[in-house]
Amino acid sequence: MSDTVKMKLTFPRGKQMPGEIVEVAADEVHRWKGYAEPVKTDPKADEAAKTAGDKNPTTGSVPQKAAGK
Repeated sequence: MSDTVKMKLTFPRGKQMPGEIVEVAADEVHRWKGYAEPVKTDPKADEAAKTAGDKNPTTGSVPQKAAGK
């Protein structure tokens, strides 16, 4: 059984454009360097990123005071 890795294209390849997800054999990932980057599929990491953004007060709708006023 061959393991595959999902990678996101960063460079056009044939009819595929940057941003598309492709599945690459795990032993051939090194050949895709410069053309694609690995996609993280860990759901816990995605959830942590979402909650970290929610807790950051500078990215919310809190009004900021201008300097010197």
